[in-house]
Amino acid sequence: MCRLLIGLLAMGVVGCTADDKSETGQTQEDEHAHHHGDTDVPDDFDPTTELVSESGITVSYTTNPAPIPESAEFSVTFSLGAGVMTEADATMPTHGGHGMAVFPEVTDNGDGTYTATPFEFHMPGYWVIHATVVDENGNEERVDFEVDCCE
Repeated sequence: MCRLLIGLLAMGVVGCTADDKSETGQTQEDEHAHHHGDTDVPDDFDPTTELVSESGITVSYTTNPAPIPESAEFSVTFSLGAGVMTEADATMPTHGGHGMAVFPEVTDNGDGTYTATPFEFHMPGYWVIHATVVDENGNEERVDFEVDCCE
């Protein structure tokens, strides 16, 4: 019987409960959340899609498709009231600050809008979309949009 139990443990057929701590000191639930997103959003979470930069540039965004799909590419179109957009990206700040596995390119649509593609949120949870804009004086700043992905 003991050899059977040891064999099953070695094959992973018999395991520990979610309350048991691993070698890292985390429960299996903690490790699952670490590897599969962080569904908690900050207490001051603000899902607005329009913000004003420090220098007064109004920036808004929409996604295509909407809502944002999990683990599938999508694009983000930004509208600026002034200035120009130079970069776009996204990170998961409560999940070690990692970014996406893709690198969006920004295209000036010539009408005050910019399309950044591809974006891909490879796990659900709290993401921040970053838009880097430059005002008429050449000052660069970043506008951060909070996103709770994916339903």
